[in-house]
Amino acid sequence: MAAWAVVNLSRAAARCLRARDPGVREALLRASQSEPPDWSFAWGRMLHVTAAVPAGHNKWSKVRHIKGPKDTERSRIFSKLSLSIRLAVKEGGPNPDLNSNLASILEVCRSKHMPKSTMEAALKMEKTKDIHLLYEGRGPGGSSLLIEALSNSGSKCLSDIKHILNKNGGMMAEGARHFFDKKGVIVVGVEDREKKAVNLERALELAIEAGAEDVKETEDEEEKNIFKVSGKLGYWAAFREGPNRHIKACFSPFLLSCARGTGVKELTYYTNSY
Repeated sequence: MAAWAVVNLSRAAARCLRARDPGVREALLRASQSEPPDWSFAWGRMLHVTAAVPAGHNKWSKVRHIKGPKDTERSRIFSKLSLSIRLAVKEGGPNPDLNSNLASILEVCRSKHMPKSTMEAALKMEKTKDIHLLYEGRGPGGSSLLIEALSNSGSKCLSDIKHILNKNGGMMAEGARHFFDKKGVIVVGVEDREKKAVNLERALELAIEAGAEDVKETEDEEEKNIFKVSGKLGYWAAFREGPNRHIKACFSPFLLSCARGTGVKELTYYTNSY
């Protein structure tokens, strides 16, 4: 590179001095001819080479297949809880001291580590002009459907529900509500507050004493064993304050349980059964 620059500069200088000083011109030409130019250099793009970095070099690539689904599930649960807060406020007011259903839902929100700002946003959201709607319909196979919605536009909500039903082989139809009774459901763990296991027989005994009607042993979304205690609405306070106060409740959603001879055993009124 240096030799190439010297040659070109020497030639340029020689041309400039050709008419002025022949002696200087000859000296420059001799200097340029004494060192042959290096013609091996050629202009081109620079090539940058870096070492290959294997996959999994950062933390996210290692945990995204685990953390991603968990974050999605967490967001889904928070959405359900937010809707539950809004419905509870609409039915019993925003004061947890006077609204036992709202108090129980807020307790579950805290147990699920729901951010305080999210809970406050759900409480404030209920101040809007949303209306509570209940629709009846028929599903595939002649099944009866009760659909509860909270919307600020009844006509748009009805249009959306009709579209969903038609897309899945259903239709709007009257008479479905006569096949269901509205009941309350409490989901509790199989251990009491002292971490002692409670069997199904004991759980059923305690539930009946508190005014419940049935107990089912099942698993939650995290595959943990739980009891679903169902009964008439309003038994939640008795269950919580009576002989079962040592049992830690997880949630108290509403359930519509079929009690009039149809093939449907139970239908979640709004999906909060976890």
